[in-house]
Amino acid sequence: MFENSPFRKDHIQRLRSNSAILDSNRSILPVSDASESVFGGLHSLSDTPTAEWIPASPSSTGFEAVRIRFDFDPVSLSGLTPLHGGRAATRTLHDKPDRLLDILRCRKLSYFEFLPSRFGQTRCLDDAVCCVASRVRQWINNPGEPDRLALELYSKAVRSLQAALENPVLCRHPHVLCATEIMTIFELLDSGRDILFTSHMSGVATLIEYRGPQGYQTDFEKSLLLAQWGSIYTEAMYNYTPSFLEGPAWQAKLHSIMLEKQPYLPYGDVYGAILACASATPDVFRSVRSVVCNTYETPHVVRETLLSRAYDLWCMVMDVGTNHGLTFTKVYGIEEYSFVASEEAECTERYELLGTFATILMQIERHIVALNPSLAVPMEKHAQQLAIQILDLERAASALRPRATLDLAHGALAAKVVLLTASEWRQETLLGTPNRVIAKPVFERWTGLSSSPQRAADDWRNEYGELQSPYKQDAGAQRCTGIEEENA
Repeated sequence: MFENSPFRKDHIQRLRSNSAILDSNRSILPVSDASESVFGGLHSLSDTPTAEWIPASPSSTGFEAVRIRFDFDPVSLSGLTPLHGGRAATRTLHDKPDRLLDILRCRKLSYFEFLPSRFGQTRCLDDAVCCVASRVRQWINNPGEPDRLALELYSKAVRSLQAALENPVLCRHPHVLCATEIMTIFELLDSGRDILFTSHMSGVATLIEYRGPQGYQTDFEKSLLLAQWGSIYTEAMYNYTPSFLEGPAWQAKLHSIMLEKQPYLPYGDVYGAILACASATPDVFRSVRSVVCNTYETPHVVRETLLSRAYDLWCMVMDVGTNHGLTFTKVYGIEEYSFVASEEAECTERYELLGTFATILMQIERHIVALNPSLAVPMEKHAQQLAIQILDLERAASALRPRATLDLAHGALAAKVVLLTASEWRQETLLGTPNRVIAKPVFERWTGLSSSPQRAADDWRNEYGELQSPYKQDAGAQRCTGIEEENA
């Protein structure tokens, strides 16, 4: 059926590879008939040739059976959406496995709210729900490798998802996209297999792109899009790969959702404004890397044009921060951030917003410095200050709300990498040679650590031990950042 399926063969093959790896390395046993009889009456994909078969008020009896079987409410998985941190989030969760139960208590509006009324209609969606419910229930009781039942259900879910993706009609259905996104949570909890998580995320992005901006009209479809928007641009930004979200049609779709005051847009309009800015970063960052890593010298006019683009992007992000109160009144101190929140949940959400804003700003500043280090001394100092603020923010926000551990995971990683490379970058800014890009080895060490959470974590432990933030706790760290003069 490949020849009739518009979905890319390589992503179907990735799903097959995932299943094959598990079959060979984990000795999955055949799925018993009993696992299917619990839900009763699940139909095959061939029974639903069009997308018009969905009843207006489907029964939730099957979903109740899942709750009873696994002693777990899958709707609680909304605490894991949206997931911005990507591989950094997987590393954070495995470093602190006991946080998962607390995170699941942080319910928020997401596509999981639609599951009870949609369960029992599409085999791949039902299988994905059961698979992840089993894995999460097991993780709560005993974090670690998936148990036998979780692996059986995973293999079954992958097979039914493969079948749906090969169906030229069903592959467009939102239930298939929903199943694909739900399976991301299984990969999130699968320690030691980052390659599977990355591969699966790539497949999710491809399916979202294939549906096109016009494929997100209902609240359910929009919630599926918004749940992945942040993770797609994050992966593109750190991997220096193109992102379809940069396109005008996708930006228009995001803008229209913002105008609708879509309840499934986390944190409201301000987050949408940040996403709009962030979606433009991958193209600028790729261009900067191309200039820095070229074997031949880039013409001055090209560099100046790119520098102007990067600075315009920086100004755009700063404007969002100013317009929405996402600013720092002083250099340090969590109590000195310039917003006031009356409720604890609102307060921690603002911390998460501020962390996302500061992370994007810091990354843009580093790329501006890379284009002309000798003229960007203040900007490099500011990037290092932001790094320390992000780590302080992550620590304080996580103490109030465990969910912040995941939301700020990629920000904390980026901040640690900036501090780990601070002395080299500061030296580059002090060389005083105009019209010179940063040294290629210095740039590549920074980008290499940024795209490798495990390597960055190991280097951080070697440098600072278990210290989470070096400010006011380690004099050597302050010397490393080169900003002790400002805070003396």
